[in-house]
Amino acid sequence: MPSRRDDRPPMVVAMTWVNRLTTVSLEMALPPFAGYWLDQQWGTRPWMVAVGGIAGFSLAMWHLLKIAADDARKRSPPSGGEDT
Repeated sequence: MPSRRDDRPPMVVAMTWVNRLTTVSLEMALPPFAGYWLDQQWGTRPWMVAVGGIAGFSLAMWHLLKIAADDARKRSPPSGGEDT
């Protein structure tokens, strides 16, 4: 399948990917830390860390799938009903 060339400057493309990867990384890391903080505040066992870890992993996987689908949609040729 031929892919379209990205006409944006390389630095713009790189910064777009840095932004995406940073967002997904934070989505995975911050919920367990928030769970740890809640466990410390409430004096509970590490249940909130586990809940935060599962929630963060789920959110990050959903976001990665969304990024992949959007990227695939941008790369695929437009499907039109054009007659030749």
